Amino acid sequence: MTDSPVHNIRDEAERSLLRRSAGGDGHAFGELVRRHQDAVFGLVQRMVRDEQLAEELAQDVFMKAYRGLAKFRGESGFGTWVYRIAVNHVRDHMGSRAARDRKRERSLNGEDLSAFEPVSKLPAPDEKVQESETTELFGRALDRLDHHLKEAFLLRHQEGKSYAEMAEILDVTEGNAKVRVHRGREKILAALRDAGYEV
Repeated sequence: MTDSPVHNIRDEAERSLLRRSAGGDGHAFGELVRRHQDAVFGLVQRMVRDEQLAEELAQDVFMKAYRGLAKFRGESGFGTWVYRIAVNHVRDHMGSRAARDRKRERSLNGEDLSAFEPVSKLPAPDEKVQESETTELFGRALDRLDHHLKEAFLLRHQEGKSYAEMAEILDVTEGNAKVRVHRGREKILAALRDAGYEV
């Protein structure tokens, strides 16, 4: 990595950390990780909905970032670049998990699959129980989204990213990012409506 592309990054401290990291300074890279680890872990956790798995995947993301520092050109911020690595890494992981799940489904030939069906229950009067059920329903609806829609929805509504930032992270146009968010939101709202919620 040369000095010229990194000068595009506005944060002077981050520029310095990147230069030092590219030169093999592990302490500098550790500081970059500390600056971005909570955001990356939060995104990954919401994508996979499993804390232990999210920790493993987030560690992988920063290892990939460290090994790929020479490829970082500095056109976007380091955080945006790491988000892109995170989204792609989770996408790869979920793709391999989906392949394993399909294999498992084939092995369940003729088995009683009723345990895998969501059980419909009327909400209890207690507000906390109802909130918990709504959260669970929302989570299931989110998990059923195509991964492209899920990524976009989370980046916009959970991470608060602008459409311009999303376009960089997902490597799509801003218009495409908007369409993905809209479609994801509509599918989630449809699932809530089907369950009897007025949204």
